[in-house]
Amino acid sequence: MVSARIPMPRSGFDAWLRATPPGVDVIANPGAMWTGWANDGDQADWELTGAHPKARAHYRAEWARTPLDRLTARAAAGQTLARHHDGALEVYLYDYYGDVAETQADLLMLAGASRYVAGGVTAPVLYWGGMVYPGLPAPGDPPLAVLLVDAHGARFTASYPMAALVGELGPVEQAYFDATVDGDGEEPGWDPSEVLDPGLRTPRP
Repeated sequence: MVSARIPMPRSGFDAWLRATPPGVDVIANPGAMWTGWANDGDQADWELTGAHPKARAHYRAEWARTPLDRLTARAAAGQTLARHHDGALEVYLYDYYGDVAETQADLLMLAGASRYVAGGVTAPVLYWGGMVYPGLPAPGDPPLAVLLVDAHGARFTASYPMAALVGELGPVEQAYFDATVDGDGEEPGWDPSEVLDPGLRTPRP
């Protein structure tokens, strides 16, 4: 799962939605994706050497899709928060047993926000496990990666004050939870009206 709150003007958010994400080189240290966190010591496979050639082609195509394309597709399945709110790009992207290469696509998508981030801001992007239910990491539960995004690009960091980060992302998470509606004994429903940008809710030709 991935969540972030990246300050930027509405015009920057609109431009980010339609921009092709940058290449992996936007991240200064992509090989340090896992360093310092729960998977410390693992090697990040940004070359996708472990993937079947057809899967590798699929993933690289995903990495090149605009945020508008990726997020519209995600939104159609529910369980996605993606909006401009209180002067910031906010996302909360929940996946059951998330695929690492798909998550790398999300991280590249958010690294691309560096072109539009408010001046002087460094915004953390949190990637954590949450293999069954959503929920930000609890105290003492290390995430999988933290990516810092600023006007110069992005970089992974081996440490970050987690209590402050979870506190900052708490309202984003709560908005995500609030979008889940009671299913009256059935599977819970999903109300996107407050958590999805209107452009992501509108069917596209």
